[in-house]
Amino acid sequence: MRRAALLALAAGLLAACSGARPGGDGKREPPAGPGAATVFEKRTFKLVRTPDPDLEAALEPLLTAAYDAAVKRHAEASFSEIGFTYSLAPKGAVYPFSEIEVSCIMQDKYAVRRGPELCGAFYEDLEARLKKALAGKQ
Repeated sequence: MRRAALLALAAGLLAACSGARPGGDGKREPPAGPGAATVFEKRTFKLVRTPDPDLEAALEPLLTAAYDAAVKRHAEASFSEIGFTYSLAPKGAVYPFSEIEVSCIMQDKYAVRRGPELCGAFYEDLEARLKKALAGKQ
């Protein structure tokens, strides 16, 4: 239930956003308003070159487990207030899930202060889980 509430909050925050946000160019536009969310960081992960339905089915549970581990690791944070969540986008040219882009998202006002630790923990755990899931598949 708590995760569903967080995802609903994040969806609402994302709907309130418009315009560019911090990115690789280091430029930052003024916040879109109270509660505006930002993609704090994006990372690309290479998966497998050929379709793998089992791996595709495992992606959401892997992401959820990494998210839950980051939340547990930083239990002192008020995640409903921060709006910490993630998104996944397939990025492969021929096979969409040969490469994925995972974004770490949170409210603008918390991104600088909480982004590095929360996103760092999330990506660290996700990378370990993906490595284990990909073992022997490449």
